[in-house]
Amino acid sequence: MFFTDYQKSLACKLSKGELRKKYKNSEKELKQVAKTGNEITLSKVMKRHGNYEYAMLYQKTPEFRGHKVRCVNDRL
Repeated sequence: MFFTDYQKSLACKLSKGELRKKYKNSEKELKQVAKTGNEITLSKVMKRHGNYEYAMLYQKTPEFRGHKVRCVNDRL
């Protein structure tokens, strides 16, 4: 399985715009944390950043488009 259940869940729960905003914010945070040299925090932020990126990619897959109705129902 290429995408994790968490990444798929993010793709269903958040709009493209919301994901893009969170991705950009995590990118800024990555740059700030990298300057501190704190590897533990960097690892955590990097994982979150990657999850947003993969969720955005998942939204572009045929699998997501085929299950879009299910995602909308999951939000309710």
